[in-house]
Amino acid sequence: VYKRQVTGCGSEGPTEPDPTTLSDLFGTQLFRADGTSVGLSGMEGTPLIGIYFASPGCPACTGFTPELVEAYGRWETQGKFFEVVLVTSGVSLADLLEYMTESNMPWRAVSPESNKASSLIQRYGIQWVPTLVVIDAATNTVTMTGREEVVQQGDGSYDVWLAAIGGS
Repeated sequence: VYKRQVTGCGSEGPTEPDPTTLSDLFGTQLFRADGTSVGLSGMEGTPLIGIYFASPGCPACTGFTPELVEAYGRWETQGKFFEVVLVTSGVSLADLLEYMTESNMPWRAVSPESNKASSLIQRYGIQWVPTLVVIDAATNTVTMTGREEVVQQGDGSYDVWLAAIGGS
């Protein structure tokens, strides 16, 4: 399996106080693939949120992203509430939006030009992409191995995550 190292990150752990809100983690300005600026509206009540660390030009991301897009769509159709926030670094906002469009990503993204992207990479000790971290609405980490769980368990991974936070 090809792994691409994310530059500028380490595994020292968080250097800031633990965020207590989604806006602490992501800021208040996220982007959709069409370039529209969106906030966190609708995410506050979502039981599970995936933080998807990926990068344009990463072969492993090219392999996993369609799988995540399809799972996201199926969960949405089944009434399972799951949001995804894309995090990437080392690219321009224009390159990020192009990557999202080409990959049919229906979710939001943190601007790679903001300090939130590097803060998230550092907070979760991300060394490789793609990585899918799943958190709950209170920003508690549910799993650091979401990618592997989606690959191995498919749609069942959502139910495992929901059960981990006491949902049904």
